Amino acid sequence: MAPARKSVHSQRKGAVLILSMIFVLIFSALAVSMATFSGTNAQLASNQHKVSSALSAAQSGLECGRYIMTIANASLPSTAYNTVTSAEADQVWSILCAHVQAQPWVANQAQQQATTITAPAKTFGAANTSFQVQFNRVGTYTVRLEGIGNNGQTTKRVSVDMIIQKDRDILNYAVASKGRMWLTGESTIHGDIYSDWDRPEIPPFNMTNDSAVLGTINTVLTLGQIEQESYQLETLDANGNPIDANGTPLGVNFEDRYYSSSDEIQAYHENINYGQQNSSMPGMDIDDYVTDGYDSGLTDIPSCPSDSREVEYFPHASGNYNYPRDGTPSSTWNRQLNRHVYENQTFTNARLPSNRNALFRNCTFDEVLYIDCAKSTSSYYNNVRFEDCTFNGTIVTDTPDEFKWVHNALYFTGQATFENTSAIQEATILAPHFNVNLGNTNPQQSENNVLTGAIVGGIVDVRGNAQIYGTVISMCDTTQWSSGYVTNIGATLGDGGSETTELGDVGVIAITPDADQMLPNGIISPIVIKPQQSTYSEST
Repeated sequence: MAPARKSVHSQRKGAVLILSMIFVLIFSALAVSMATFSGTNAQLASNQHKVSSALSAAQSGLECGRYIMTIANASLPSTAYNTVTSAEADQVWSILCAHVQAQPWVANQAQQQATTITAPAKTFGAANTSFQVQFNRVGTYTVRLEGIGNNGQTTKRVSVDMIIQKDRDILNYAVASKGRMWLTGESTIHGDIYSDWDRPEIPPFNMTNDSAVLGTINTVLTLGQIEQESYQLETLDANGNPIDANGTPLGVNFEDRYYSSSDEIQAYHENINYGQQNSSMPGMDIDDYVTDGYDSGLTDIPSCPSDSREVEYFPHASGNYNYPRDGTPSSTWNRQLNRHVYENQTFTNARLPSNRNALFRNCTFDEVLYIDCAKSTSSYYNNVRFEDCTFNGTIVTDTPDEFKWVHNALYFTGQATFENTSAIQEATILAPHFNVNLGNTNPQQSENNVLTGAIVGGIVDVRGNAQIYGTVISMCDTTQWSSGYVTNIGATLGDGGSETTELGDVGVIAITPDADQMLPNGIISPIVIKPQQSTYSEST
């Protein structure tokens, strides 16, 4: 009888068992890996949450520090000098530390050392999250503000450097005027401009299409105030947005802006900012000026004999300084002047006494020319004309309380050449409440007609060819007059402002502000602690 065979099924039982065990091991390993991976993700998420919480806390600390800095700024001293002394910087540091300790959540518990003060931790948001504010004095004029955020064992730091300096916000503008402003001719403003004119019935700006503002136009008037008047500064859609020629919102394509014939502003510009309240900027009020510091160590310019004087009128008839503009002398509209005449002379650190009403012909001025007048209302004035003169320094005047435009004036005619080589680079002209008439300058643009630093007057007119690297400041409040005196930048033969326009007054003007320049000596402004946004950093 044949022997019995084992079935194939019976032979494969061992192999199936082995395969099953292998699959069990693989899936077990996968399960363990997924559990581990899930745990790692949870840990990573937790860590990231702690980092984010710590960073948010640190940034909150930074904002608290900025708040303390703002409070401290309100109580810092002022100075008429253009720099902050080390003693004043020490005083600023002491005041800042006192304000840190005075915060209700600090309550004099801040840890203070010679150059560091650290506020106690303040709970922020979730449990185990807090921030601290720390000020570190890393130099005489530099304070580093740090926000320190903590979440458990996780710490993040954010910081920004702050500089102790004079308030010089006015230097952010190319032209800053207390009154109205006209821009015409080939005039280009390489920056923002500002007007403090607050009478909505009369436009604060008038600009022709041959000029340009490569920045923003800023007015204290609100759009709502202007919309109530018979004029408009710009064409806007129903939503108050500037438009292009197709009637669509303009965006940032400023060259595509639509101008209607009704727009007071026809010049290229990069939008208008309404309701800008900057009238408290230092340099916009006569009380901000104390120029006596320049009137020291100077030599008085001698008086001229009577036979060396000439009678002129201001303003005068076209082409004739010896005849009044309207034909009749007037105490308010034009003035007869018995000018002391100086020709072909060089003056260095010189002082012109009151009532000389001088005429300088072909003269050169080095370092400081100080022009005296009476501070209070009186008969001591100085209306000075410069014809074909060269200025290698700075012109500074006394500070009359009132603006009398025909009495106190600086009038530049012929070919005025500016090339400031003096130690005072912060200003070309510092003449508060004087009528400053920059007529024709050197006819060759870019040759010796660069005006460096601020140009300050009660009202400033700039005509002819001129390159100004600084801020033009017209600081007189003209709202008391029915139409207001106007700051004129540029001229055409048909329009040169209140004075006569000559052929040489038509030229090319460029004004470029320098916000990093110092404010001139003689302008009182508060010392401030100012953040330098470019220094912001994050660390652990």
